[in-house]
Amino acid sequence: FPTRRSSDLASMTRSRSKINTLYGQVDGEYFLTEKLLFTAGLSAHQHFVKSSDKNIITLVGNRAVVGYDKARVELSGTVSAKWRPIERLGMSVVLREEMYGDNWSPIIPAFFVDYVLSKKGNITAKASITRNYRFPTLNDLYFLPGGNTDLKRESGFTYEAGLSFAVGKDDVYTLSGSASWFDQHVNDWIIWLPNFKGYYSPLNIKEVHAYGIETEADLALRLAKNWKLGVHSTFAWTPSINEGEPMSSADQSLGKQLPYVPEYSATLSGRLSYRSWSLLYKWCYYSERYTMTSNKKTLTGHLPHYLMSNVTLEKGVSLRWADLSLKGTVNNLFNEDYLSVLSRPMPGINFEFFIGITPKWGKKK
Repeated sequence: FPTRRSSDLASMTRSRSKINTLYGQVDGEYFLTEKLLFTAGLSAHQHFVKSSDKNIITLVGNRAVVGYDKARVELSGTVSAKWRPIERLGMSVVLREEMYGDNWSPIIPAFFVDYVLSKKGNITAKASITRNYRFPTLNDLYFLPGGNTDLKRESGFTYEAGLSFAVGKDDVYTLSGSASWFDQHVNDWIIWLPNFKGYYSPLNIKEVHAYGIETEADLALRLAKNWKLGVHSTFAWTPSINEGEPMSSADQSLGKQLPYVPEYSATLSGRLSYRSWSLLYKWCYYSERYTMTSNKKTLTGHLPHYLMSNVTLEKGVSLRWADLSLKGTVNNLFNEDYLSVLSRPMPGINFEFFIGITPKWGKKK
């Protein structure tokens, strides 16, 4: 990112990051009775991250090192018990344990309950309490320029309650939806913010209170014999407020929305399908975001709201040896000018093409 001084151009950062991940997962479940189910799962990630900045040279002994090259194993294990004592009531307890490198989290509990208020419309009330931990990523710790090796892990609690419903008529339509309230308190929230050197660096905010409402609705219609229409929508109001301690006497961030976190967001997508063809349109909205912890609306202190539209055409092909999925996507259909981060313009209209292959191993041809 160059800066101009007189007629000279100087490069502030020339950074590159490369990430490779190996992943494995195993799950199992066992019904002790018809009303009691036990499950267990274990997942493992092996991350290899290489990050460098050609403008920064670090001396290790007598050797010049540009950037860092790190690897870390991450393990996550869960066990749960799900109990449905009566037809309308369900409860579950989940215990999770995580390891990041040499660091282990405490046992992380979660409790969930749901109750069917009315079988007509399948109206269900749900609630949960969850303990949360999040360790800094390798990029949080080491990314050049800006990584912070002094970061603490996040911890907190999340409380959630809501209602859901589902109605429909076989082979004609289905309609479902949900609305929920959540309340989350997080200590040592990790956030990337710009510093006086001109690049972003992560730091911990002592306490953040995030809360709000999230809604979701789905509609599926059979228009004719081979025609189907699906509509999916979401809306979220999610204030995320800094309730920590001031970092200095001039700190104006207390009681303010976190930078780069939109208070409102919404999505709407529609899928029209005919046999093996599908046309998907997706629209999304993100409200104004602040770039400074003080939430001041200066010229560079906020990013305006923006709307985004993507359209995808997909074709499924069934062969004797595999199922193929051919998909072409137009992103930012209307060439919207927008920023996700200050001074980082996002791409205008752009195109993607995907080929998915699902082999039919072990199946009779």
